[in-house]
Amino acid sequence: MTYLSVQLRAGERWRYTPPAGHTVSWVAVAAGPLKTGGDAVAAGELVVFEPSEQAIDFVAQGEETRFVLGSAAPHPHELVLGSYSVHTSRAALTQGEAEIRRMGMELRQAGRLG
Repeated sequence: MTYLSVQLRAGERWRYTPPAGHTVSWVAVAAGPLKTGGDAVAAGELVVFEPSEQAIDFVAQGEETRFVLGSAAPHPHELVLGSYSVHTSRAALTQGEAEIRRMGMELRQAGRLG
């Protein structure tokens, strides 16, 4: 997995070429608008790219643009998605969500959670 923090000035261009096997890529913009391909990404937005090993081009659209980029090889196992978590099996999801409910009840009883 690769994470990079990038800062660009207005009009500045930057290209990211993912390592071999990294077909999962995403970008989260912290400040300033960013253009990637033909799409604009605003501050506060997160974009996940279509699976590919192709290079991704970025162009700063604001005076100062800051973003974090990540890429990785796909997970080798199927994942089970919960409302707020990801697990490797339905049983693990059920167990994890039960533990979250138990902790929530304990915190409510202690007056630490409304």
